Amino acid sequence: MDPLMLALIGGVLVFTLIVALLLVFAGGPSASKRLAETSAAGSAHEAVAVDVPGAGRSDPIPGLTDALQGTPVWDGVQMQLLRAGLLLRPSEALIICGITMVAGLGLGWVVTGQPIMGILTGGLGVAAPYMYMVQRAAKRQATLTSQLPDALDMLSGALRSGYALTRGFQVVAAQMHPPISEEFERVLQEVQVGISVSDALDGLLARTDSYDLELMVAAMQTQLTMGGNLSEVLDKIAGMIRERVRLQGEINAATSEGRMSAGILVAMPIIMAVIISVVNPGYLDPLFEEKLGIMMLIGAGLLMVTGMVIIKKLLDIDI
Repeated sequence: MDPLMLALIGGVLVFTLIVALLLVFAGGPSASKRLAETSAAGSAHEAVAVDVPGAGRSDPIPGLTDALQGTPVWDGVQMQLLRAGLLLRPSEALIICGITMVAGLGLGWVVTGQPIMGILTGGLGVAAPYMYMVQRAAKRQATLTSQLPDALDMLSGALRSGYALTRGFQVVAAQMHPPISEEFERVLQEVQVGISVSDALDGLLARTDSYDLELMVAAMQTQLTMGGNLSEVLDKIAGMIRERVRLQGEINAATSEGRMSAGILVAMPIIMAVIISVVNPGYLDPLFEEKLGIMMLIGAGLLMVTGMVIIKKLLDIDI
């Protein structure tokens, strides 16, 4: 078979496989389910209204959107885009993945002269936008968590001054910096269009998927249904979140070397393979053409994946 055709077919297969896997796992754990368990027994958990990213632009692939809109996969990708603060539709994100796949496929095949390397770089091109989205969402969530204690102090002070809860949201949205000001502003917009405060808070939790925000939302929903001294509860939650942020910072500092080592160990074989293919184009041919070489590549890939999973489990410390 022609090498170009083999590279194109392989790239399409890798693109389809990786996109399917990423879409399946994009949703992540549901914080709404945990929040529903803390609500009053027997209460109905209504659907959460979520803003549609890119609502002011025309949809580039309306047929795909109509076919998949409302499915768990589509909603999961849309939620990940919201958590990352990216105002994109899932269809637009898919187009970006396709462009990076084609660019990686062509670059890997042209530079190395190996269709297999083109397929590999094409797969990396597909995964790169998703990894960027996940990293951006994690960074945004960390920033939001660090801002939350100050926001709770501000909200508690507003409640002690006699303001209503929604007025306290306005104070936080006006005085704090993004991303927490954006989230509280969105809650206010939802309340203004007729959504209940409880459902607007559910939407806030669904967009952020933050355990710390879950504590705040649970306290507010309890106060809305049963009453109580919300300002005192918020003060206690703010103190606990500050302690969690401090511990998380110490854990990140202690595990930074392990995370860097994991990244180097994963990237080094790929980078060395590309460099060797450029310097000596035919040197790695046995790995891709002979049966033993292909088996070695598969084994090395499985070992790399296993090592990544083990290192991630070792560095994932829940506080």
